[in-house]
Amino acid sequence: MDTGDGKGRQGLLQRLLGRLNRRASAGSEEELQQLIDESEQRGIIDEEEGDMLQSILELDETYLREIMVPRTDMVCVDAAAPLTQVLEAILQSGHSRIPIFKGNIDNIIGLVYAKDLLPYWGQSLDNIPLETVLRQPFLVPESKQVSVLLREFRETRVHIAIVIDEYGGTAGLITIEDLIEEIVGDIQDEYDLEEEWLIADPDGTVVVNGRLNIEEFEEYFDVEVEREKFDTISGYVIEQFGQVPVVGKKIRVGQFDMLIEKGDQRSIQQIRIFPLSSEPGDDAD
Repeated sequence: MDTGDGKGRQGLLQRLLGRLNRRASAGSEEELQQLIDESEQRGIIDEEEGDMLQSILELDETYLREIMVPRTDMVCVDAAAPLTQVLEAILQSGHSRIPIFKGNIDNIIGLVYAKDLLPYWGQSLDNIPLETVLRQPFLVPESKQVSVLLREFRETRVHIAIVIDEYGGTAGLITIEDLIEEIVGDIQDEYDLEEEWLIADPDGTVVVNGRLNIEEFEEYFDVEVEREKFDTISGYVIEQFGQVPVVGKKIRVGQFDMLIEKGDQRSIQQIRIFPLSSEPGDDAD
């Protein structure tokens, strides 16, 4: 590639990064988008780098409730339990940070980090007061923007937070890895599930995890879903059907026929999606 225009390219890139750091208004957002497009066209950044910069722009439009680990997937320990039980939870779950609750999970009083137990290795943990290793929880509302929390994580040097719903209950938790993932794409952290969330089978059907983000569903199937009160494919199905459908139920949702393969009275865990031409389904009733 011709590098004779090096100074011009460098100046454009500096402008782009500078404006990303101080973006504020809708007008500047449009200017930034133009700069990103221009940078890609002129070869200053490649497509992957352009996607990352685009993701940074979208951080202001993404909220914690969309990307958090939900409370149903949290591994927590009662404050009344001995520290040996906390250590057991760390070893069994693979999580290095365990939320501690008092009474119920809606009352998270702190977290225990695995590294804080290391000084007591070889000792009887049951004789060590919980307060000795308990860290204060960083509580954040589920309505907070990802960009704001990323900045707070950087300023406080805390990398995990408990997400609170509008009633003060525990909605979930979020880590700095979850936030970075919004910029650079999927990375594995200790709270990620290992199974595939979307699997295309040879017969043309697609099996999805109920927690699949609705945006990923839209992108894969090239559709647009109107939504206000849900962020996952299971939330979409429940909203359309009016209740949690039982396992084995086939329903028509939007442009798709869906078979509920796994779930319980409270949630949908796995759905098989059929192209309408290959497998007729029942209309949602």
